[in-house]
Amino acid sequence: MRLLLDTHIFLWFISRDSRLSPVAQAHISNPQNEVYLSVISVWEAVIKHQVGKLPLPQSPEIYCPCAVSSIALRA
Repeated sequence: MRLLLDTHIFLWFISRDSRLSPVAQAHISNPQNEVYLSVISVWEAVIKHQVGKLPLPQSPEIYCPCAVSSIALRA
């Protein structure tokens, strides 16, 4: 299955947010699925972080690429 993650789904998944359903978590984690993330989602995360609406453990320039590579997303 091919999945294109919306920005909030990507952020919920990498932060293990309880708002993401177990079914969605399973689909994203399934190595048989192709999981994609738009570059716009990373841009949106950077903007939200800059205006104070998205607290992250690191700057988005470090956090987002590490998160993308840790779950084998395709851009």
